[in-house]
Amino acid sequence: MAIEDALRNLTPAQRQAALEGPALRPPPGVVPDFVNPPNQNELGFGLLCSCAGVCALVVAIRLYAKIFRRKKMEIEDYLAVVALGVYGGFLYISFQILFMPGLYVHQWNVQLKNLATIIFNVNNNYILYGVIIMFLKAAILLEWTHLFVPLGAHDGFWWTCHVTLWINIMFYVACTIVENFSCIPREKIWNKLIDGHCVNNPALIMSSGILNLVSDTVIFALPQKMIWGLTISTKKRVGICLLFATGAFGCVCGAVRLVSTTKALGADDITFNVGPIGLWSVGEITSGFLVLCVPSVPKAFRDSFFSRKISDLANRFSRNSRSGEMSNSRRGLPSWYRPSPSRRPQRSGFSEIEEGLGTLGQPPMAMGSRVSVQDRQGNHDMSLVPKAATKYPRFV
Repeated sequence: MAIEDALRNLTPAQRQAALEGPALRPPPGVVPDFVNPPNQNELGFGLLCSCAGVCALVVAIRLYAKIFRRKKMEIEDYLAVVALGVYGGFLYISFQILFMPGLYVHQWNVQLKNLATIIFNVNNNYILYGVIIMFLKAAILLEWTHLFVPLGAHDGFWWTCHVTLWINIMFYVACTIVENFSCIPREKIWNKLIDGHCVNNPALIMSSGILNLVSDTVIFALPQKMIWGLTISTKKRVGICLLFATGAFGCVCGAVRLVSTTKALGADDITFNVGPIGLWSVGEITSGFLVLCVPSVPKAFRDSFFSRKISDLANRFSRNSRSGEMSNSRRGLPSWYRPSPSRRPQRSGFSEIEEGLGTLGQPPMAMGSRVSVQDRQGNHDMSLVPKAATKYPRFV
């Protein structure tokens, strides 16, 4: 029997007493605790604060790279800022949910009169989650077309990105509209004690979760083929793949969130089952910000003040070490002895990755285009490029 049906036959005094009681019948032998119920709020606070800091940091780095290093803003940069702003609203509501009822709090430890407020916050966060994911995926797909497609070219990769982009936009816009007006009157979405009727909301939630997971997988897989097709060293190729590996974590978060949603739809304990959905949603959103912004990190810190200081310290340490080794090595040796120069140390994988990212910014030349080649005498010769240049991604 629904809650509204059970309360409809009660007298006003009985109805008020029911509202002061638990929102769900507790198991046998369990006494409801409305004051300090068992929870995992520490986990929630730690995760929300950490993810908020990471998202704000990577967006700030991306904006620094675009504004101060490249001196050019693109559509995906504005989308990242908008997504971060909406994410701020999502976090604000998430903290409200932590304060009431808390993370992983059973519904029998919640008073029935507070259940409407909790469902109201959960519903608003569900809507904001879809808006954030829509902006992030649009920005990521636009970023892919700028990184992996030559200027002015509309190849299969470009069309795949744009078709995926517009499918996501249309679906999330439709979900947002339906979710906002899924009940008549609208208040019945969160207040189950009033009369009215609603659409099949579980079907909408499940279809949204499935499409979300599919698009996560497509977005993660799209750049892999392009990266492994680059004519660069395997070390650089693996390094670039690592920059995009955060997309795999987003797919995992989306899959676990879908499983958690499936369990929650068939459960009566709403307040307890929305906990894992919220946690994995935060992880998926954070992964989206990382996928979008991490490729800008090398450009932001290349030749910066901090990188120069670190390089100076490393060079100073290296010189001191060499001078110490030379002073110790001359013990017992004649003054005319000079040690043979040491071999140049191999560059680290991180340096290789940074160098590769920094040199992949040149737009490719088309087959048959002419270039002016200057010889040592200063003469110019117009010659055909022998073969088509590789499509390098234009990392920023």
